[in-house]
Amino acid sequence: MKKEELICYFSGEIGKAVRNISDGFFEDIREIRLRVGRPAAVTLKNSVRYIMPDGNLTYAAETAPEISPEDIKRTFEAVCQYSIHSYQKEISEGFITVKGGHRVGLCGTFSGGTVKNIGSLNFRAAREIIGCSDELFGQFFGKGLCSLLIAGPPGSGKTTVLRDLSRNLGRIYRTVLIDERGELAAVWNGIPQNDIGINTDVFDGYNKYDGIMTAVRVMSPQVIICDEIGTESDLAAVTAASHSGIYVIASIHASSSDELGYKGIGRHMFGNIAVLSETGSYSEIIKGERTVKNA
Repeated sequence: MKKEELICYFSGEIGKAVRNISDGFFEDIREIRLRVGRPAAVTLKNSVRYIMPDGNLTYAAETAPEISPEDIKRTFEAVCQYSIHSYQKEISEGFITVKGGHRVGLCGTFSGGTVKNIGSLNFRAAREIIGCSDELFGQFFGKGLCSLLIAGPPGSGKTTVLRDLSRNLGRIYRTVLIDERGELAAVWNGIPQNDIGINTDVFDGYNKYDGIMTAVRVMSPQVIICDEIGTESDLAAVTAASHSGIYVIASIHASSSDELGYKGIGRHMFGNIAVLSETGSYSEIIKGERTVKNA
């Protein structure tokens, strides 16, 4: 994560504190949470700490300064590029994606189709880890294309793996990336900020159904990649793509293949499944009819 991509949104005393966080710690930060009346918190890989005025991180929440309503207001305005009305669609959905693919979650009062009285902001850092999909790419795509479902609990790295799979596949195949939330390609002013492959086309901001169906009609892809499927329309689009001879790679929230069965999604739809654990390793690999469980 590039430090400068996030620090620009923080101002005042909290801005000084965030800027003072050491580069070494910043590389490990997964989330920065601002909550009115409570200290600013950062989520690292295995812990939660609180931001001191000098940028040091402490476990002692009671020693860290509280976030004021003005801190939230200024930060929210900066995230919206000081044009809140231009972001009404994103605000109504509860998050805004900023440059670099980082997602800012909003928590407040839902009223009239939008979120008001915002009391919490969560900056969720997007991470481009080149090579993190190499093992998966070798296991499933060494001899050609196939459809693949990547399952895992929140925070297990599904999006990061999908992004890198796009890089790997897009070097070889006509690939389409359906980037509904802007987290995969991190398109900024029409240009992907992440390495998604030289032959990859991006449908930025499209919902998965419209993006997949449009891609099938106009882009003649060999493979389509999308994040976080689950609705009936998502599954209908995946089915339509597969019936058109297009392979689909997608992710879903699930901790095991058994849980996928409860959701009505299994081998019959994708054929191949990889389940990520909370530590980012693969707890289960399913290739067609053969299942391999890792120790």
